[in-house]
Amino acid sequence: MRIHLTESERRNEPFVDFSCWLKNHPVLASIIILSCALSLRMLFVCRAATSQLLFPDSGTYLDPALSLLESGSFLNKYQTPEVTRTPGYPLFLAALMACVGTELRTVLFIQAVIVSASVVVLYWLARHVLPPMMAFTGGLLAGLSPWASARAGFLLSDGVFLLLLSVLFFAIYLAVRYLRQPGLLIAGGTAIGSLTAAVIFVRPVFPLIILVAGTMFLLHPGKKLGVWVLVGSMLLSALVPMHLWKMRNLHEAQFNGFSDVSGKAAWQWLASSVKGQLAEAGGDRWMMLKAAELDETRWKLSLEKADAERWRRATEVFRAHPFVTLYVFICNASEALIHPQPSILTPAGLNFQGDSIVLGSLWCLLIVFAAIGIRHVWGSRLENEAIDRSWILAMLVICCVLTLTAGVSFGAGARYRMPLELIVPLLAGVGLVRIMTALVTRHS
Repeated sequence: MRIHLTESERRNEPFVDFSCWLKNHPVLASIIILSCALSLRMLFVCRAATSQLLFPDSGTYLDPALSLLESGSFLNKYQTPEVTRTPGYPLFLAALMACVGTELRTVLFIQAVIVSASVVVLYWLARHVLPPMMAFTGGLLAGLSPWASARAGFLLSDGVFLLLLSVLFFAIYLAVRYLRQPGLLIAGGTAIGSLTAAVIFVRPVFPLIILVAGTMFLLHPGKKLGVWVLVGSMLLSALVPMHLWKMRNLHEAQFNGFSDVSGKAAWQWLASSVKGQLAEAGGDRWMMLKAAELDETRWKLSLEKADAERWRRATEVFRAHPFVTLYVFICNASEALIHPQPSILTPAGLNFQGDSIVLGSLWCLLIVFAAIGIRHVWGSRLENEAIDRSWILAMLVICCVLTLTAGVSFGAGARYRMPLELIVPLLAGVGLVRIMTALVTRHS
C-alpha cells in the first residue's frame, strides 16, 4: 500500500517525489542510512591497530568484563569489588566476549556494528516527528558524524551509551503517542524505566530519571491518572535496579552508594579546575589533578570514608569560591561543546595538517544548520503539522542537560557532548533542507 504526502507536507517540501519515495520505502531508506554509518565506522576500526582503540579508561571497563566472564563477579584489576565503574558497559563487553571470544579486535569490530544501529533508531524516531526529507537528511548527518563514528570502535562506553539513549527516546515517544490502556501504560512505563536504568548503568547521568519522567508527564495527552501510572511504573522500574546495585556495593564493598565516580569527579576534576583557576599566573589544572590523585594514594581510608572525604574537601572549595566554581563549570561544559578533538582521527591514521580547523568548521557548520532548523521549527510556519515541536523540544532539553553534566570534568575533548550527536544532526537536517528548499524555490 503506497503512502501519499499530506497537503501540508507538499506545501513545505519541494522534493515531493523523493519525499514520497522515503515514505513508501522506509526499509530501503533505513538501509541507506545504516550503510553510510557502517562504512565510516568500519573505516575507523579497520584502519586502527587494536592497541590504538584502547585508552587509559579502557582497562577500568575491560577488567570487570573479564571478571564477569570468568567468575561471574564484578571485580577490578586488584580483584576487589568494583564500585567506580557501573556494570552497564562491562556487562555488554562480557556478553560480546561470551559470543565471539576474547580477541579484542573482533569484539570492537562487532561492537562498532551493533552501536551503528543507533542512527537507524534515530531515523525511525525522526520519521515520526519530522517531514520525510528532513528526517532522512538528519539520519544521514548522524550516520556520517566523525565523532560518533570514531568512538563506535573505541573500548569506551560512548557508543553503547548513544545506542541506548536513542532507543530510550524512541520508546518514550511511542509510549507518549500511543499508550492509553492501563495495562499498556504499566508495560510501557516498565520498559522505559528499565531503559533509563540501563543508560545510567552505562554512564551515571542521574538527571536523566527526572528528565524522562518530566517529559512523559508533560507530553502525554491522556488523563492524569493514566499519566501517573506511566510515570510511576517508569520510576519504579528505574529506581529498583539502581537500589539493588547500591545494596550490592554495600554488601560486597561496604560502600553505601551507587558509584564513587561522582565524588572523584567533584574533588579530583572540578575542584582541581577551580584551584587551577585561582592559582597565581594561571595554575595548571592537570597538575592540580595529579596532586589530588597522588594525595589519595596516601589515604588509609575505607571506600566509604574516602568518598566522604572527597566530598568534604570538594565542598569546602566550592563554598569558598562559588562564582569561580560556576565559571569553571561553564567553561568545562563549553569546552566539551565546541572542542573539535582531532585525536579521534589518530587511531585510524587519518590526521592531516589543519584537521582541527576542518573538524571545528564541520561542527560549527552543523550548529549553524541546527540553529536554522530551530528557527524553522519554531518559526512563523506553525501550520506544518508534520513537525512535532513538543517532542523536538523535549529531545533538545534532555540532550543539552546531559551535555551540561560535562562541566564537572575536563580534558575529554568532545566525548561528553555525545547526547548532542542525536539532536544536533536532526535539527541540522531541518536547517539544511530548509536552505535547499529556499534555493530551489528561488530558482524555480
